[in-house]
Amino acid sequence: MTASRKTRAARARELPGFKTSLPKTRRAQVAEILRKHVLSGKIEPGTQLIESRLSRSLGVSRSSIREAIWELVDQGLLVNRPYAGTFVVSLDEKAMCDLFALRGALERFCFTELWPRRNETFGAEFTNRHEALVAAVEAGDEDKTLAAELHFHSFPYQYADNQALREVWEQLYNRIQLGIAMTRGFTRGSEFVENNRRYLDAALGDDLEAMLREIDRHLQIGVDDVRDLMGADPRTGAQTGAGAAL
Repeated sequence: MTASRKTRAARARELPGFKTSLPKTRRAQVAEILRKHVLSGKIEPGTQLIESRLSRSLGVSRSSIREAIWELVDQGLLVNRPYAGTFVVSLDEKAMCDLFALRGALERFCFTELWPRRNETFGAEFTNRHEALVAAVEAGDEDKTLAAELHFHSFPYQYADNQALREVWEQLYNRIQLGIAMTRGFTRGSEFVENNRRYLDAALGDDLEAMLREIDRHLQIGVDDVRDLMGADPRTGAQTGAGAAL
C-alpha cells in the first residue's frame, strides 16, 4: 500500500470529536425508568408488565413501551411468555445459587488474572469503594447501599486486563443487580460491613490462595442468606442476616 493510500485509510477510520450528547429517545427514557424500578425491587419479581397500563401511567405511546420492554428482555430483566405476557424475571433459590456458583468461578479466575498487576492505584480505588459502601450503610440508605455494594464488587472485573472477562461480567450485571434487589429483606449492618472488609483485606494481601478461600467464604454467605430469604417475605423484613454477599 502506498503512503497516500495509507493516509486515506487512516483518515477513513478517524471519527470527529462529538461535543454534544444526543438526547435520549423516548424508548430509552422508558427503558431507564423501568430498569430502575425493577432493579430497586419497586416492581417485584414475577410482576406482569401490561403495555396499555404502562402507556397510561407514563404518558407515552404503546410502541415506546413495547420497544423499552424488548430492550429489558434482551438484558435479561424481563421474560416474554407466549400467550401469557411479559414478566419481571423471578429468580428462585436454584437460579440464585447457580448465579453465585458462576460468580464464584469467574471471581476466582479474575483474581488469579489480576493478582500480579495489583499496585497502589488498585489498592486506593478498591479502598475508596469500600469506604463509600460503609458510608451508605451508616447513612441507612438502602438504595445507595445496594448500588455501592455492586460498585465495590465490580472493580476487580474492571481492573483485570481481560476484555472477555469484563464482557461476561457485564452480561451478568443485570441479573446480579436483580439478585441484590431480592435481598432487601436482610439487614445490612456491622456484620455486612465486616464481611466486605475481610474481602478487601484479602484482596490487598500477599496470599492469592487466601484470597481464593475468601471468595468462597464470602459467596457462601450469600448462598446461605438466599436460602433463608426464600423462606421469608422480603417485604416484611422478617429475616435478618449478614446481607447476601454480592
